[in-house]
Amino acid sequence: MSHLPHSRLGGWAAALATVLLWSGFFLSLKAGAQASLPLLGLALLRYGVPALLLTPRYWRARVRFKAVPARWRLAIMAGAGLPFFWLGASGMQLAPVNQGSALIPGLVPLWVALLLWGMGECCGPQRRLGLSLIASALLVMIWHAAPGVWLGQLHFIGAALLWALFTLGVKRSGLGPLDSAALVAVPSTLVLLPIVLWQGWPTGGTGQTWLWQGVVQGLGAGLGAALCYGHAIRVLGAEITSAIGSLTPLVASALACLLLDEVLTLPHWLTLALLASGVMLASRVAGPSALLPAPQQPATQAAIE
Repeated sequence: MSHLPHSRLGGWAAALATVLLWSGFFLSLKAGAQASLPLLGLALLRYGVPALLLTPRYWRARVRFKAVPARWRLAIMAGAGLPFFWLGASGMQLAPVNQGSALIPGLVPLWVALLLWGMGECCGPQRRLGLSLIASALLVMIWHAAPGVWLGQLHFIGAALLWALFTLGVKRSGLGPLDSAALVAVPSTLVLLPIVLWQGWPTGGTGQTWLWQGVVQGLGAGLGAALCYGHAIRVLGAEITSAIGSLTPLVASALACLLLDEVLTLPHWLTLALLASGVMLASRVAGPSALLPAPQQPATQAAIE
């Protein structure tokens, strides 16, 4: 570990911090569903709070945003913006936290690998084995899920695809963490504001509940997680970062047991074990390649993209 470059170590720290913030995000979504908080209010907190802080950054970066190909701008805005939030929050109303916290981050490495494969890239045998274990874990969870949660699982699968697109969009765009967070928060808020002005502020819930949601959703998931995740992608690469994100089920499930009284069954423990093993292999933690800097795109390729 002493030979690990400081930038590489910072990338790992950012990825692990993202896992903690994501876990809080999933729990806050479930708590909001249990408190019958309207999705419109939660979305406004999720994107409005960081937008207040990042609007100046968005304005200064507008020229850089225009230089990014439209497909990658769209991948970033949709992948972590309102479509992603709607799928994740709606799914939490239909399925337990342990389902969402497993399916969304757990499927991201698979989606990323499939998307890269469709773009002509491939991965080594160790990572393929890790992805196979992650896929097996998710199949176990889907097979042993309680009746009636399939629609929530479908929402989570769609949310994972969007987050995989966001992951690749951040990597291929070359945008920094602050710019990426601004590109998500500001346009999402601009879409929400006319709806809120037309319908009025959503009612329901106590002031303390909304304050807690604002801290976890807006500052934690909306700003903190976006910055940490964006930094980890730039340092570690898209595939490794998304694989580390699959550790989220371990943390989120433990917190759900402690805070929301959810019960983990034997199939779920098997799922978590398979996920942990798959993440270790897919992110190449066990090998020396994990200590090497993430490969950078050649200048000519970056210019083309």
